[in-house]
Formats: sequence, C-alpha cells, structure tokens
Amino acid sequence: MINIKSPGTFTSAGVLSAFAASLCCITPVIALLAGSSSIAANFSWIVPARPYLIGLSIAVLALAWYQKLKPAKTKDMDCNCDTTKKPSFLQTKTFLGIVTLFTILMMTFPLYAKMFYPKPKVQVAIVAAVDNKQQVKFTIQGMTCEGCEEHVNNELSKVAGVIAFKTFYATRSSLVTFDKSKVDVKTIEAAINKTGYKIKSYDFMKASNTAVAFYEAPLVCHAAPSIGCGSKAKFLLIDLEQNKDAVEGAWLNKKGTIVVVKWNASTDENRKSEIIEKITANHNIELTASTQKEAANYAKSFPNSNEWFKGKEVDELSKEEAGIIANNTIASYKAKNLIKPGFEKQFQADIEKIYADLFLSITSYKDLNNEAYNKVEEQIQAAGEKYAGKGKMPHVELCIAPEQSCEKDKSCSPGRGKSCCDKEQ
Repeated sequence: MINIKSPGTFTSAGVLSAFAASLCCITPVIALLAGSSSIAANFSWIVPARPYLIGLSIAVLALAWYQKLKPAKTKDMDCNCDTTKKPSFLQTKTFLGIVTLFTILMMTFPLYAKMFYPKPKVQVAIVAAVDNKQQVKFTIQGMTCEGCEEHVNNELSKVAGVIAFKTFYATRSSLVTFDKSKVDVKTIEAAINKTGYKIKSYDFMKASNTAVAFYEAPLVCHAAPSIGCGSKAKFLLIDLEQNKDAVEGAWLNKKGTIVVVKWNASTDENRKSEIIEKITANHNIELTASTQKEAANYAKSFPNSNEWFKGKEVDELSKEEAGIIANNTIASYKAKNLIKPGFEKQFQADIEKIYADLFLSITSYKDLNNEAYNKVEEQIQAAGEKYAGKGKMPHVELCIAPEQSCEKDKSCSPGRGKSCCDKEQ
C-alpha cells in the first residue's frame, strides 16, 4: 500500500508534474533527435495546464522537504531490539536535492530548449531575379516556446529557394521570403508541417521587390483617436530616415495606423529586417508588414500629402492634436462651470499653444512625462488667471492617460504617468 505521507511519494509526484509541464517543449527536441518530427506538437494541448502543473510540482516538493526535515517523533517501543536502520540512498536528503534540481530543470526547460536545436544551415547566398522574390506569412498551430521557433527555422533552412525566414512563437507565425522560380508555397508549407506543427493559413505579403513597403503600426493618438500621434511617430520616422544607406524616406498615414518605408533599390531583405527590428526595439512599437492585398489598398492614396506625412511633417498632426486637446479641455471646464463665456475662445487658443509648444519642443517621446505635464498645468493655470484674475482661476489637475483609450475623458493626453480615466465615476 502506498504511503501518501512518504517523501518518496511527493518526490515522484513532483518529478512527474514538472516533466508533464514541459512536455510540450521536450517532445519536439526528442522528435528532432529521433528523426521523427511528426510527433513534435502532439503535446501542445498541455500548454494551458502548464502553470497548474508547475504549481503542483512546487507544492509536492515542498511537502517532501517538510516530511524529510521535520523532527522525527519518538515512540515507546515494547521491545529492546535496535530499530534504527540506515536509510537507503533513495530516502536521503541528497537524493531529494538531486530530484529537486532535476525538477527545476524540467520546469524551466522552455527557457533553454533552443540550445538543443542545431543552428539553421546557412545556404549559399541566393541571387534571385527581382520579379521572382516573394514573401509569405504562415500562421502556425502548436508552437509554445522559442524551441518551437528553432524547430521550424531548422526545417526552413533545408528548403532550396528559401531566401530568408523569421519565426515567432508569440504570434504563432513565420515570415518567409523565397525565390518563386525555385520553390513554391506548397513546398514550404510541407516543410513546416513536417515539424509536427500545422499551417492554419498563409497570406502573401507586399512584394519585396517593390521599393515602397507598408507596415501596420499602433500610433493612433489616444487623446485624439481620429489622427496619428505626431509626437510619438516623429522620432520613429526620423530614426528610419537616418539609415540613409537603405531608406529614402518614411511616412505615417493620418490615422496613425500605417508606417510606409521607401527602401533604396539596393537594400537587401536582411538589411530591411535588421532596420525594422532595431526600430521596433528602440521605440517599443511593433511594425508588422501588411499583406499584399492591404498594401495594394494603401498604395492607392500614397503619397497623397493630405493622407501621408513624411518625417518631420507629422508636426502638423501634433498641432492638430493640441487643438483637439484644447477643445476637449475647455469642454471639460465648461461642464464644471469653471470658466466664463467671455474669455472661453482666447483661453482655448492659449491652451492649444501651450500643448503645441510642448509637442514641438521635445527631443524624444520620453520627454512627455509627469514633469512636462506638471509644467503644462502651471502654464494653463497662469493663462486662466489672465482672464479670471490672480488667484481666481480654480486649480484643475490635468491628467495623463495610460497607453490605452480613455473612454471617460477624451481630454486626457497620452503619456506615461497618472491616469485620469477612473477619476470621475
């Protein structure tokens, strides 16, 4: 009969639950080493239960250590025989320590799983005719960690005609550039399916041989949701244009949803990827290539000056944002009966200028912090006192909205600091 209070019982349960928690990442490695990739994604269904399995592992091992370390109870014995027996190695603290270390290694396996995958083989540089280059984005089911990325990349590296690839387990996708005169999408799809992960769908991206590339970007102005955030986009576009060896120009659409990069004709795919990844990291903004269909739609209006803003031209959006914030701020003041109709328009113009000066004077979007907005508060207070009289302008604390829409108060300005969204109930 199994003694559930035995440290050995807890030890076994801890090892099994830890192993199960990482089985989704262990299986692909075993499959790769065994040359049977088809089983790689068989345990991806375990992923939702992983946190619970890890919690179970920690709990049972804690109980095992408690049972091992608690003082032994002395019992009255009716015989004079020697009852002290030397425990076996499996019952020692040393063995429990080894098991604990093994369990930790199992629980953290996804963090270092990729080291077991061979580096993708570097193919001889492929020189493809410009018209033959094509890019496709695959949506993949079953990937759960960085090890899965390496597994897919390893198979893609073996496909003749594939020029470049980038796999992301977080978005369950792989972006592949290939020479369509040497390989087709079905062959690439089959290579990915060979890993055991399954292709859910794929989309052809904007043709890479075109100098103009469209990227989806989260640059909508939260204080003025109908336009792009000029103060945030400005420095991203400037950074793109500083790569003069590769970039001719960079634009933002008026809605703040699309960034356009016009690449130099000589810029190769690796250089493009390098620049986009660097910009994404430096500005903490994900730039995602548009599909071919979406890009064709955007190209209909590009580069119409009314819809697209190049580099520093986004200052016009910042000025428009300042006007919208001023209008909403005055509306908020009026709702609280804090201003008189006699000086409303001039006060609104002052507020607009204060915000415009702020947006156009910063040297980095990070300058829009609490200190900057506190200064704006003081300037608006002083501007109001010109009309209401010294000391007669009620103090109203301005708010900085977090990086999300503030539905309750559209006068909130985007930035990093205190939130006003929950201030008025």
